[in-house]
Amino acid sequence: MNRHQYRVGIVFALYKHLLLNKDLKECFSDDFNEDDDEFLNGICNDLMVNIDTYITEIAGHLKRWSFERLNYVDQAILLEAVSEISLGLNNKNIVIDEAIRIAKEYCDEDSYRYINGVLDNL
Repeated sequence: MNRHQYRVGIVFALYKHLLLNKDLKECFSDDFNEDDDEFLNGICNDLMVNIDTYITEIAGHLKRWSFERLNYVDQAILLEAVSEISLGLNNKNIVIDEAIRIAKEYCDEDSYRYINGVLDNL
C-alpha cells in the first residue's frame, strides 16, 4: 500500500470509530496488521493517545460550528491530517493536499473547502 491508501484506510477506521462509538484500537486492528508500515502505525498510535486533544484543536478553528456538527467523514479526515501534521511526517502542504483529495473523493461537494481552511490555520 502507498501512503494515500494508508490515509484512506485510517479515515475509514476513524469513521467506524466515530459512527459506531467502537474502540479506536479495535477499529485500527480490524483494518490493519501490526506488521504494516511505520507511517501507518505512527498515526494510529498517535490518534489513540491524542484524539481528544486533536478534536479540541480542530474545534477551535471552526467558525460558528462545533466539531460534532461536522459529518463523520469530515471529522475523520481532519483527525488523520492533524495527527500527521503534529507528528511532522510530511510537509504540511502535502498533508493538506492529501486531505483535500480524500474529501473530494468521499465527502460533500464543498467539504474540501473548509477542511482546507481549518488545516491551513493550524
